[in-house]
Amino acid sequence: MIGRAGERAGGLIDSNTTVERQVVLAVLFGLAQLMLLVPGVQMLDLTMVVASWALFGLATLAALFTPWDRYPPSATMVLPLLDIVSVGLLRGGTGASASIYGSLWILCAISLGAEPGRTATFLAMPLTMVLTILPALGTQTLAGPDWARAFFLPLVLGMTALLVNELTRRLRGRLAMVDDLRRRQSDLLAHARDQAARSSATSALLRESTKELQSVMDAVTEQSIMGSDLTGRIDVFNAGAAKMLGYRPVDVIGRMHITDMHLAEELTGDGTRRDPQNLAEGPRALPEQVEGLVGLARQGIPDVRAWMKVRADGSVLPVQVAVTARRDEHGRIVGFLFVGTDMTATVEQSRLKDEFVNLISHELRTPLSSILGYLELVADDPDNPLSEEQQRYLGTVERNANRLLRLVSDLLFTAQVESGGFHISEQALDVTGLVRASLETAGPAAAARSVTLDVQAPAEPVLVLGDPTRLSQAVDNLLSNAVKFTRPGGSVVVGVRVESAPADAGTAEPDVCISVRDTGIGIPEEELDRLFNRFFRASTARTEAVPGVGLGLTITKAIATAHGGTIELASTVGTGTTFTIRLPRRLPADAERRPVPVA
Repeated sequence: MIGRAGERAGGLIDSNTTVERQVVLAVLFGLAQLMLLVPGVQMLDLTMVVASWALFGLATLAALFTPWDRYPPSATMVLPLLDIVSVGLLRGGTGASASIYGSLWILCAISLGAEPGRTATFLAMPLTMVLTILPALGTQTLAGPDWARAFFLPLVLGMTALLVNELTRRLRGRLAMVDDLRRRQSDLLAHARDQAARSSATSALLRESTKELQSVMDAVTEQSIMGSDLTGRIDVFNAGAAKMLGYRPVDVIGRMHITDMHLAEELTGDGTRRDPQNLAEGPRALPEQVEGLVGLARQGIPDVRAWMKVRADGSVLPVQVAVTARRDEHGRIVGFLFVGTDMTATVEQSRLKDEFVNLISHELRTPLSSILGYLELVADDPDNPLSEEQQRYLGTVERNANRLLRLVSDLLFTAQVESGGFHISEQALDVTGLVRASLETAGPAAAARSVTLDVQAPAEPVLVLGDPTRLSQAVDNLLSNAVKFTRPGGSVVVGVRVESAPADAGTAEPDVCISVRDTGIGIPEEELDRLFNRFFRASTARTEAVPGVGLGLTITKAIATAHGGTIELASTVGTGTTFTIRLPRRLPADAERRPVPVA
């Protein structure tokens, strides 16, 4: 790693270092010329000495004035090679092997070794060898020691240059590493400063967001907002919760448990609650109690339920609570959020409405029964026969009175369902016969609207355990709606079938399905969930001005539920609607022998 870094560092030309080395050599070279004044030092060849001075001066001027950064890194090795030649000429002109100037080659070798790369060091050895041998060849015959000197001196100089080159290469590598570390440190410091600035800004934004969120939560005074951790310990309690439940936030946060505000019968486990006035032992609750409150929210399922909340004074109030999971930035659940709405006024309004409907229904039913009774007496009086016109008038009165009586009966029925006073009388009955009887009842209305009725049912009886009156009422309601909402020329098909129970149903008993399929106007998809609500009417029914008050489907669903069954719905606007009543086929052992006939 150091070697590679050194090579990278050596690939750059430091013009200042090149000039410094050459200037130092030039000063030493100039001082060495003073030795020519010492007695005994002879200048044997003036031409070679002058050539040496000229060549060394040329190398120094080149070092000072050449823009080395424009040339490749190997270009600077020319200078120490010129210096070696200059010293060789000076040595040859002052006595060759006897010259005192040969030692200058050591400085040249050191300067050459400081150059990047090794090419110049390998060139120095043969060059020095030639400069050692050539002057001697022109003046004398070389003896054995001269030949040894001619080879040994260049070898020593070359190895010196190589040693210096390796040391400088490693030094460059270390310097490059230090420089790289310094740059990284600078980058890390800059990055750390940026991160610190961003963290500071994020912290400030988070603090501001927390304040704003707390302000928004405190501004919500008509809903209670409570938050808890995974164990149910309360850590969020807004002003709306304090107003609704009568607790002070300081007495709740971190001290009370979400189960402390529920009735015992709403909790699983042992159903125990603590005294809110004695909380010294700290928050606690059974795991199954917490799971009973937040189980659906933990699975990511929206959970909205009506609960009875216990206030600080021990009183209770109905609250509709939406429970959702609180998650951290990684999506892990860290707690739960409970948003509650006081339903006291809503419950009271519903109770008063039910009482009003029940009262009005009873008050209307009595005079209607009297009206119908007297109409029957007038129509059947043999002493005072009615004219044809009078019979027609009284027929209109009777039809409308019966219609009003059915409406009152429906109101009474829905009131009974919501008050829990609705009961059925179960007995074995033939569903196929029940459906055919309902088709006969709906026949005149269907013929008047040019709607075709059809039935798809097994030839043999299909028996269930149920209330024949109520099941007939349910099928009549579905048939009546199908006929009303089907345009002339359409069709209504009633089907009866027996389906095997699903594998995960936990029972081997099959289901009996009664389906009513029409080709009518259909129901918008977004209204399907509300279709069984009391007094709700689909927008398509209002647009087509189809008469009705929106109680038939509510009653039909209540009847299916009372029999342990369900009602399913599929509809497409402009195509038609299919209702399916699914009943469990529960029969006593002797039911096959005593089905109830349906008129």
